[in-house]
Amino acid sequence: MIFKMLFSLKIKKIKDPIYLFRVFVCYNNFGETMKYILDKIENEIIIDKSRFITNLIPITSLDEANETLSQIRKAHYNATHNCYAYILENQMIQKMSDDGEPSRTAGMPILEALKANELDNVLCVVTRYFGGVKLGKGGLIRAYKNSTLEAIKKASVYTKALKVVYQIQTDYSLYEPLQYYLKDKSQILSTNYGEHVLIELYFTDLTLEALINQFNDKLIINKVGEIIVKEPLETLEISL
Repeated sequence: MIFKMLFSLKIKKIKDPIYLFRVFVCYNNFGETMKYILDKIENEIIIDKSRFITNLIPITSLDEANETLSQIRKAHYNATHNCYAYILENQMIQKMSDDGEPSRTAGMPILEALKANELDNVLCVVTRYFGGVKLGKGGLIRAYKNSTLEAIKKASVYTKALKVVYQIQTDYSLYEPLQYYLKDKSQILSTNYGEHVLIELYFTDLTLEALINQFNDKLIINKVGEIIVKEPLETLEISL
């Protein structure tokens, strides 16, 4: 699925863009690029007559994680277990719960599945309705892990990238060919019409040098800031 997204669309003028990238984009302590899910995913599988309902939800704070968890518990108040794990802030914040299942047979495999796939800012709740067949510790670990992985497979996933924002000043005589050239090569943030046309954008499949050469130095181009953008992953190779 192709989607184009921006964060708040506020252009950040800062002295150290690398700091911005590390703080807002990023990597965990192992240098792995974090991945994020776009929308809530719900998936259900049946294992030996037990229902395992997985909710995989994007979150941005502890308060949001706790509020969302509370809502799921209310929705499944009669479930046998509502086990969960969540990860926040470049995997620096992590929590899990077995919710009555034997120790480390539910929350841990959920958490490990999230971490193995380099996900961040995510809550995963696996709700179990007991079907009458005991799975044993090994069976429970596999059940909660696979429930999480099946939900991850259905998710639209993206990474974050730091882009340079440029302002282009052009005469009206060049505006139409410039528009055509920039199509599918950039993301336009704003266009202002006055004595000249002013365009603010960032490149998606273009270099500054190529743009300058294409128009023979007839454009006035200035760097005006940086912006964090979301870049979709066409496929996510699931780590088991």
